[in-house]
Amino acid sequence: MKAEGRRQKAESRSKSFLSSAFCLLPSAFIRHRFALTLIFLIALTIFISPLAKQEVFTLRDHLDYFQPLRWFTADELRAGHLPLWNPYNASGEAWLANPQAGVFYPPSWLFLALPFPTAYMLFLLFHLVLLGWGAYFFFARDATPGGAMVGAIALMLSGPVLSLLDVNNNLASFAWIPLVLWCAEKRAPIRGGLALALAFLAGEPFLAAIAALMFVCVSRKVRDVAIAAVIAFGACAIQLLPFVELIAGSDRAGGMSRELILRDSMPLRDWLRVAISPAVFSGKLDPKLGQHFIPVVYVGVLVVVFALIGLTRWKRASPWVALLVIVVIVAAGPSFLAQLPLTLFRYPARVVPLASLALAALAVIGWDRLRRGQRWVDLLIVLGVSLELLSAARPLFQSAPFRRDIVPYDRSIGASSKFLRAENIDPAHRVAWIAGYLNLYDRRFDADTAAPLANERYLELHRQILARPSPIVVDALPAGYLLASFSMPPSYEAIARAANVTVYRNRGAQPMAFVITKNAITPARWEIGTSRARVIADAPADGIAVLTQQDAPQWRVRVDGKKAEKRHIFGFFLGVDVPSGHHEVVFDYHARSLFAGAAMTLVTLIALALFLSVKQRKSRKIFLPVTRILSSRIASSLQQHLNASRARTW
Repeated sequence: MKAEGRRQKAESRSKSFLSSAFCLLPSAFIRHRFALTLIFLIALTIFISPLAKQEVFTLRDHLDYFQPLRWFTADELRAGHLPLWNPYNASGEAWLANPQAGVFYPPSWLFLALPFPTAYMLFLLFHLVLLGWGAYFFFARDATPGGAMVGAIALMLSGPVLSLLDVNNNLASFAWIPLVLWCAEKRAPIRGGLALALAFLAGEPFLAAIAALMFVCVSRKVRDVAIAAVIAFGACAIQLLPFVELIAGSDRAGGMSRELILRDSMPLRDWLRVAISPAVFSGKLDPKLGQHFIPVVYVGVLVVVFALIGLTRWKRASPWVALLVIVVIVAAGPSFLAQLPLTLFRYPARVVPLASLALAALAVIGWDRLRRGQRWVDLLIVLGVSLELLSAARPLFQSAPFRRDIVPYDRSIGASSKFLRAENIDPAHRVAWIAGYLNLYDRRFDADTAAPLANERYLELHRQILARPSPIVVDALPAGYLLASFSMPPSYEAIARAANVTVYRNRGAQPMAFVITKNAITPARWEIGTSRARVIADAPADGIAVLTQQDAPQWRVRVDGKKAEKRHIFGFFLGVDVPSGHHEVVFDYHARSLFAGAAMTLVTLIALALFLSVKQRKSRKIFLPVTRILSSRIASSLQQHLNASRARTW
């Protein structure tokens, strides 16, 4: 009897534990656990080998742009520095204000907590799974679970989507679009607003704007759109306001040439590669593509066939056909793109992943028309589509151990004076040219920048130097090192070489900080960080203390602790008048827009938390009984299986 009583108590405790555990899980995840688990496992197959080996992807922008960008940002944050400014590129550039830095994007905080290779790969995995899960829930609204699963896999593994892995700010923003559409369909403006805010914080404002436009088109409810807009604006204001302030003085706000705007447009013949991919058999990228921003445009033969069948249900298919037509037109690079008042948009081929979304949605409609309800057939199709698409995307998954010592030159090159490329880089030798943000690993000063946002006046100076190098301008930049593939005049000393690149020492370059007086230029000591710069000047006479960092409205200056009037030197460098003698000049970067945005975001999140708290109290009387019944039934079912298993064991 005692043994029986103990057994009943144990069963009661286990049932209570199971009920409590299932109360914590959203019912949607419980109902769709098979599909969601399968989507996760298929996405994981791409990353499992690099994660196990502690490697990172290395193709194109992985290696010399996003990895140093994310490493530098995380390194500064771990050191307790808010990276408002990057002093190492283009004679200084705003850093936090650029959404690509992702300082306020929660998934980016992985880089603060985990080893960099693990964080980098998990960051990509998270967004791929987010895209697949969001697509599944969106498609499952009016499709069978099997059809939704096929569509989610077709989108998640399509060539255009996987091509965004190396431009992972684009992938991160695009990954939120299906969830935004689901929120619009479900009339969930609060969740929709938060999803839109996260799409912007992820780092690609263009795709975040497209997500907002799609929310408006799908929702069509003025009240829902207004609520979502207010929440989205308030939640991302901490990043949005500094970004708006940044583009006001950016080259991308209206100074780009037509050729640069329309670079990597996708010609119509490239669309044949949607269903025909040489990479499936060769394992190499297609060199015959007219554009290379999206190196793999293949979406799969099965997906295209299902999409064509889906056209027979025109009422459901017509919105996706319209989206597909718009994408084809925009990706072709029509001339009107160059006439837009804000030319933040470039690389028209970046919209091609939206074609994958349209084709996946059409494939869901087509497969639901063909299928007859057998779950194993759905699974077979999902696995077939996965194998086909992963085979075509193999060239995108090149990986290698993460290294920070990748630049093949001594660390002194660029450590105390800027280096300048005397010509455009050779893409075949990006490391030798210290391309992208590779300079950030060793804190080298690069006279150029790979950033999508830059000061127009400074870039014009840089273009003039490349077109017609002037020793006077090079010395004043100042560029103490020049990288070139051709022989420089004897006045420049060759000190290093890698691949086809020779590094020359320019001994005539001005120092990074100096004092200009009537009769002389006197070098000054200096130090600079991501929000403050300090110059120790010994002026032989009244003059101007100069720091060769770009001026910006946010810079303030103090001389010997007293506020002073800032001066522009050569049109864009920081300067201030100093009398003769020894002085300490401090330049501080005051980001007022950041503080205003932070206040707005904080108020928005607090108000939202209070609203949801009140709403939850009101709904608790209805919600808790339903949850208890659901969890109790699931727990009872599992307990029966446990009892049956024990009986068989005995």
